[in-house]
Amino acid sequence: MIDQDLSYEEQLQNKCLAYELLKRKLRTSYVSQLINSISLPEIRNIYRAIHHGESPKSGLLPAIDAIPQVRESFLYLSLFTSLYRSASQVDIRTKMDVPAIIFAWDFFCQTFPNQIRERRPYGKVRPANFSEAWVIAQALKIGLAALQYCESCHGDTLVIYNSKFPPTCQICMMDNLRKKDSAQRII
Repeated sequence: MIDQDLSYEEQLQNKCLAYELLKRKLRTSYVSQLINSISLPEIRNIYRAIHHGESPKSGLLPAIDAIPQVRESFLYLSLFTSLYRSASQVDIRTKMDVPAIIFAWDFFCQTFPNQIRERRPYGKVRPANFSEAWVIAQALKIGLAALQYCESCHGDTLVIYNSKFPPTCQICMMDNLRKKDSAQRII
C-alpha cells in the first residue's frame, strides 16, 4: 500500500533514497520493503531509467548462509562488516543503518575496484554485489550473523550461523591450515 500522507519533502527524500539504492543495483524487492511510499512497478521503472533500460534482477534473493562459498571469502566479508559497523550511528544488531551500508559498500568497492562482480560466477571477494551487502546487514540485525572479536588474531571476524563453516574465526583457520600445509611440505 502506498502512503499518500507524506509531505512533498518526505516523498522527495524517499525518491532520493530509492535512487541511491537502485543506482547500486539493490534488488527492487528490498527497496520496496524499505520504501513503501513508492510502488514496486515505479521502483522497477526507476531502476530501468537509471540503468539504461536494463531490467532489475529477478529470481531468488541471496541467503546469508550461501554467500561464503570458500573460507577466503570471510576475510572480505569481515572487512565489509567491520566497515559497516564503524560507519553506523546505531547498533547494527538491532537496526539497519542505510547510510552506513551505502558508505561501507562504496568504500569497499573503492578498495577492491577490479574484484566486484554483479553477475555470476562470483569470486572469493564477497560481498560481490550490493544486494549481498544488504543481506549481511539484515543478517546482523536479525541474529543470523555476528561480528565478533577474535582473541587470537585480534581482529573482527564475521560469523554466519548455520553456514557450512564453523562459527569461529575463519582467518585464523586459514592461517592454521597454511601453517600445517607448510610444515607438511618441509617434511
